[in-house]
Amino acid sequence: MDWLTFISKILEALAWPLAAVALVALLRKEIRQFLPLVKRLKAGPVEAEFERELKELRTSAESQPRRPDSPAQPEPGSLLLQLVEINPRSAILEAWQQVELAALRAAVERQIKVTAAESNSPAAIVRALNGRGLLSTEDLALFHDLRALRNQASRARDFTPTTEAALNYVALSSRLRIAIQQSTSDG
Repeated sequence: MDWLTFISKILEALAWPLAAVALVALLRKEIRQFLPLVKRLKAGPVEAEFERELKELRTSAESQPRRPDSPAQPEPGSLLLQLVEINPRSAILEAWQQVELAALRAAVERQIKVTAAESNSPAAIVRALNGRGLLSTEDLALFHDLRALRNQASRARDFTPTTEAALNYVALSSRLRIAIQQSTSDG
């Protein structure tokens, strides 16, 4: 093989990759505009969707009025915040368990009768609390959204949320847990 053939083969092999890089470089502003609209990414579909939904949920929750005695964040130094640093996925699962426990306690304190099957279903307990007017529609929506995100976190293989995503989840679940607890102290 002579030098001219060798160089032409190299240029032939590099033509499409170089064209793709040039195209991305030329269209980078347009591509950047559409990145927030991407719902799923191939590299980490669950993590990308999880974080995007959490950001939307956090923005929505922060726009809702909050009781003056209700903190926006978990207490500094709390076990959940420590767990976020060690294992974000476990922090999400633990935060959800605290919401479930708060709902069960609220139902018991308010003497809300649920069947044996419903007592094992946090969704049924929260529906019963909502049926009594103890939870706002926003809290009910937050419950279902957090539950769906927890399901993603618990079922996805190799799910590794960022610390920021776990902190957002913990903050939102703490907000919901406090709202549920305060529903039993009112009235």
